[in-house]
Amino acid sequence: MVTAASLNRIRLFYAAYFAAMGLILPYFPVYLEQIGLGAVMIGVMTGLLAAAKVVAPPWLGHRLDSQSGEVIRRFLVAASLLAAVSALLIGVSHQLILLGLMTLLFGICWAVILPLTDGLSVSISEAALADYGRLRVWGSLGFVLASLAGGAWLMQGDQILALPVVLSLLMLTTALAARGFPRLQLPASLVSTEAPLFSRLFILLLSVTFLMQVSHGAYYGFFSLYLAAAGYSGWQIGIYWVIGVAAEIVLMWVWSRSLQQAAPAYLFAICMGLAALRWLGTGMTTNMGWLFVLQLLHAASFAAFHVAAIAWVRRMTPASRHAAAQGWYSAAGFGLGSTIGIMGCGWVVGAFGYSPAFYTCAVIALLGVPLSLLLPKHRSGSSNLPRSKNLHA
Repeated sequence: MVTAASLNRIRLFYAAYFAAMGLILPYFPVYLEQIGLGAVMIGVMTGLLAAAKVVAPPWLGHRLDSQSGEVIRRFLVAASLLAAVSALLIGVSHQLILLGLMTLLFGICWAVILPLTDGLSVSISEAALADYGRLRVWGSLGFVLASLAGGAWLMQGDQILALPVVLSLLMLTTALAARGFPRLQLPASLVSTEAPLFSRLFILLLSVTFLMQVSHGAYYGFFSLYLAAAGYSGWQIGIYWVIGVAAEIVLMWVWSRSLQQAAPAYLFAICMGLAALRWLGTGMTTNMGWLFVLQLLHAASFAAFHVAAIAWVRRMTPASRHAAAQGWYSAAGFGLGSTIGIMGCGWVVGAFGYSPAFYTCAVIALLGVPLSLLLPKHRSGSSNLPRSKNLHA
């Protein structure tokens, strides 16, 4: 049953999950350095988190496609609890192999719970019981608050050593939230994994998603260092990150439903074009005013693209394969795309500097424009694609 209380549990999940992300992205490498790891091993440990995003979501999605909604809900609770335990063990693991194993285990559990929750949220949105963007926006708020609070607290003295405990508490919160998720159940006739998953349209969507996330490589990997080299202080750099997330929040709150219905060919082509403009402009200038304007384009390069893509993942795949489909979407973009983008831009920055890395990302985003135009050119209401049957009990 979809109730106000169960929807609040989804909001709580997103807030806690992305609060963890707001701590892991900027502060996990700092924690690793504090416990004595060098640059190489820091790269290995953060690489394990990235590898988990590539492998775990699609594999476990395939395994869970044959299960009922109740089994998936219980899996979300169990995976969140296991993530909480592994986060605690990271804090007491002083042997490299054990630290690596706990980091990988945490990464797997952390990576698989988001696509499954996104799938549930889109099901609710497709059934017009709530709006996906207005559920997901709580994750953006959690990310901003955790990043700012983390910077103010964790970076004082030895407080960074408390990071594993904080992550464990946040994962316990996601477990508590998942216990109260709405019950959505597919008819028994649809619970089958025999339907083909990789249609031409779905492969195209994954390819466009991959290019979009690769194009974010310079931003996620080196934007802060780029601004620091230009003379910006730490709090000023933080403000620019907040501007991007603020634009994301406004878009998700106001335009989410219309974006989910828009024709993917045109919407994704526009998002790719604006992403290219964003990276080109960022590479050309570090002027305060222009950077403010360019950061607002995060609403297009991430928020609009993601809100629409996650809805079309469901429309382009069989109802009985949605868990696997969401897993592949996560792996192609946030896993493989982000990893290749950051690693590739690391090489470009090392060889040529920051600006050429952003220019490279602009070219990659432009490659996605013609590819996007091969997707459907009609809105979802006029689509001939099979629609999933989202039923609530």
